[in-house]
Amino acid sequence: MSDQLTLRMRVDGDASLDNFRVRASLQLLEAKVLDLLSGRGEALFLWGPEGVGKSHLLQAISRSLGAQALYLPLSEIIQFPADAVLDGVSESRVVLFDDVHLVSGRPDWQEALFHTYNRLKTGDVLQIYSATKAPAGMVDILPDLRSRWSELGVYHMPAYSEAELGEVLRFRAGRRGLKLSDEVVSYILARAPRSTSALMVLLEKLDQAAMAQGRSITIPLLNELKLLSMDR
Repeated sequence: MSDQLTLRMRVDGDASLDNFRVRASLQLLEAKVLDLLSGRGEALFLWGPEGVGKSHLLQAISRSLGAQALYLPLSEIIQFPADAVLDGVSESRVVLFDDVHLVSGRPDWQEALFHTYNRLKTGDVLQIYSATKAPAGMVDILPDLRSRWSELGVYHMPAYSEAELGEVLRFRAGRRGLKLSDEVVSYILARAPRSTSALMVLLEKLDQAAMAQGRSITIPLLNELKLLSMDR
């Protein structure tokens, strides 16, 4: 059953390290990721609010490592029996657990993750976790599991500032061959959700519309498409 479940896990086609905009505050984390990819890495626990790129980074690492890595998004697998899903994960070189805060209220999953942590550590398998809180702040998680997670390299991925969101938007637009004026960027940021994932969905739609109409991305085009809220 474990093999059947893990085979369904897919990473976002845009989730690559080349597409990940590194902020000044994350340069140390970037160095740790590069160490990991070169075989000198340490186990990591990444935490921060939704929309700051945690899933993107985990998927990008998994994609870079290929068959050596196993990406497990809790949002997709927590509905299944924990022991069945986690059986055999120690056969991978790196196991990446995304959104582990979702095991709150699930003692079965917490217990299974605790034993899995110990098996992976004993087998020298690298572990990478993401959550919306630091281990110390996850008071509704099994204390022994919380303690194990706290032993890892814990890195905070903070919410983006307005300027950083603008940099991400320009960067990802540039990767698509699109040029956004300062006025367009400001207009989008004043009306779009403050989430990189939401901005990337918006950028995809804008790219398709601009291509279909043979137009540049301008404020009049944004208004015509009605993709942005006027209430923000």
